[in-house]
Amino acid sequence: MDTPKVPAEINCKCGKCGITLADGKAKHQFKCGCQDCRQALNWGYAKGGVKSDPLAKVYYMPSDIIDVRGKEFMQSFQLRKDDPDLLGMSRRIYCTECYSIIGVDHPAYEDNVFLNFPKHCENKGDLSAPLTAYVMMIDYTEEIGPMPTEDVPLFTTLRFQQEEDRLFGIPVVAESFSPREVPLEGITFSTLINEIGGTEILDLEEGAAI
Repeated sequence: MDTPKVPAEINCKCGKCGITLADGKAKHQFKCGCQDCRQALNWGYAKGGVKSDPLAKVYYMPSDIIDVRGKEFMQSFQLRKDDPDLLGMSRRIYCTECYSIIGVDHPAYEDNVFLNFPKHCENKGDLSAPLTAYVMMIDYTEEIGPMPTEDVPLFTTLRFQQEEDRLFGIPVVAESFSPREVPLEGITFSTLINEIGGTEILDLEEGAAI
């Protein structure tokens, strides 16, 4: 028997903007060591957002948005244009008042999920999903923070097909990053980005400290 969906809000820290999801239960959790996540979080912190952890804890939420509040305070940003690194294609919606991050879209998510940093917003959903894996750890060093300790799969990059196959061999990951098989409720996160006026390119140097 399927678990009933429970709607949940994701709001910015200052309360100026937010969204409501038809299903507020996270699909899975990663800890991400990539330099692009750190750069984006540090850019927001420099603007007045929350200080990031060395290893960002990320959850993948169903991309079914049934209510949007404060669109005028939302702006989508991308680190660089035409980045050969697939991670550089991520588009992040920030609150322009407090620089919380409401969520992140990427083509690999297939409009089925979007990425969320609960530390950098107010995610009132069900975040009970256990840690699935460490990802993109090639960019993470002892100088940045403590080494990983949890006994879960760890992926250095996704450059090699063998690594990608192993990651997508994890059932919950394959399910999350596949085209949706159920009808959409509301709008997707990528549609929200288009509705708030598209994406501003920050043109930040790859790997540059903020």
